[in-house]
Amino acid sequence: MKRNRIWVKIVTFAAMTAAVASLAACKGTDDSEKVYLDEIKTKDYIKLGEYKGLEITQTDTEVTDEMRDSYINYLLSLNPEEGVKEGDTVNIDYAGMLDGVAFEGGTAAGANLTIGSGQFIPGFEEALVGAKVGETRDIDLTFPEDYHAEDLAGKAVVFTVTVNTIMAATPQELTDEYVQGLGLECSTVAEYQKYVYDMMYEEQEMANVAKAESSLASAIVEKSEFIKEPPVAMLERYETTLTENLTYEAANYGMDLNNFMQLYYGMDAATYPQEIKNQALNSAKQYIALKAIADAEDLNISDEELQEKIEQMASEANYDSVEEFKEKVNAAAYKEYMMGEKVLDMLYENAVITQG
Repeated sequence: MKRNRIWVKIVTFAAMTAAVASLAACKGTDDSEKVYLDEIKTKDYIKLGEYKGLEITQTDTEVTDEMRDSYINYLLSLNPEEGVKEGDTVNIDYAGMLDGVAFEGGTAAGANLTIGSGQFIPGFEEALVGAKVGETRDIDLTFPEDYHAEDLAGKAVVFTVTVNTIMAATPQELTDEYVQGLGLECSTVAEYQKYVYDMMYEEQEMANVAKAESSLASAIVEKSEFIKEPPVAMLERYETTLTENLTYEAANYGMDLNNFMQLYYGMDAATYPQEIKNQALNSAKQYIALKAIADAEDLNISDEELQEKIEQMASEANYDSVEEFKEKVNAAAYKEYMMGEKVLDMLYENAVITQG
């Protein structure tokens, strides 16, 4: 079963490659300037402890009919073809302009709004009825004369609104005809329910394995002795990776990084940079430990293995040539990722796992 592992919070390979590439020029003779694992001798950094037969608990995989039906209802409600209707909840980006200038409190990204709730000034919500996902509308409105902000009361403004998602108040009906229109290898409601169940089960199982492997990675660090801290440039690479990926995730939710970290992690701009540094240090130590095991167990990735994987990814991504794909991928970073997967597979296979 293919699995994607996350060594540090919300890291993706796309963000990793961008971060590593930006630091490639940092390599030098000073050990503190080493960026990649292949540039260091792991024995200079770590004295490995026990790493086989580690005891961990793995969450049981369970998908109930209620969980399946709830997810199907979510899909049936998401982004209806007919667009926004009264009672639907939309996620929108909007920018309000007074005489061509943005006014205070008139701009937001990723805002949720139930149409008909009266949350916005008269005419705003009504103007979104019929809008489709991805559509942008300019809405000419006038603030009420008794509006609480005197500088806006009675003023004509223009709101530019983009609809990101729509959640219909009433889901579509789940029928065989609906299922047949999905383009899946299903033709009946029963077959679709089984398809969704199997998908949810596999995703949950993958998540449980990834969580167990994260525990293994943490355990080998705890059982090992670090002789010295990871190289400065390597830590900078992970910090950049985390920051860029968190910024990317924030943008997906229509937020900037500060708001995203406050809402989802309860950290403000004064505290989250230090948490990123802490996570970067932890990630670097885990990778050094994994590399040390790879050295001891002959689990390093050969150039031939890396080339074969790159060729496979280039083909799957429909690139015209492998060389074109290589320009988009940082091979050194991906080689580390492959090594980590290989080592964690071995650790997982040799672990003592209790289901719970």
